[in-house]
Amino acid sequence: MTMMRIHVFLGLLLMGSAIVPGMVQAHSADTFTVVIKQSGLTPSTSQITYNDSVVWHNTDGRENLTHRVVFDVDGDGLYNGSGDWDSGELVAKCDSTTENSTENNSSSDCNITFMVWFNGTFGVGEYNYQDLLSDGTVLNGTIVVMEDVHIENSTSPAIGSTFGATENENVQPSSVEEEDVDDGDDIRRLILMVGGLSGLGALGLIVLLLIRRS
Repeated sequence: MTMMRIHVFLGLLLMGSAIVPGMVQAHSADTFTVVIKQSGLTPSTSQITYNDSVVWHNTDGRENLTHRVVFDVDGDGLYNGSGDWDSGELVAKCDSTTENSTENNSSSDCNITFMVWFNGTFGVGEYNYQDLLSDGTVLNGTIVVMEDVHIENSTSPAIGSTFGATENENVQPSSVEEEDVDDGDDIRRLILMVGGLSGLGALGLIVLLLIRRS
């Protein structure tokens, strides 16, 4: 009977040691796509994790119309700062055989997609960017970058930081931060519970060994 109890406590200890390492598994980088359509940005708001990237893909094939995805961190309207981004003109199709087409001419740059990595200069926070159409239309989009809880000693901005300017300044606060805090609390509670069970198991094992020797 005593040996059976020892085996039970050892099993609890092994379960605790197996659960904790699984909870700290590193996040693998993903790439998310924002499709630029004639009807607008799809999706207009994207939520990603630190170390992910976003690719904008232009599928708006209207004639003589280009898109330009920009982010202006300081609001100076130049898009050339160290914290800005500028896709340049994006077209729906590159065809070097097409004549009399400035965006598709083989002697000029032709870009359909544009990518930004959120793992260095662009860290955790909310990025309000714009899609500038050549006909003067301005579309607003948002990228929400969540903290990767496995990253330590990060110099990235705190969660909830907001960057960039949009056409409409009356932006409602996002509830993403509250959800992330709740998830973090749940993880901490689970770790404390597993640690407590492991401690009780170790104490019980010591008591049983002492009883067996006496």
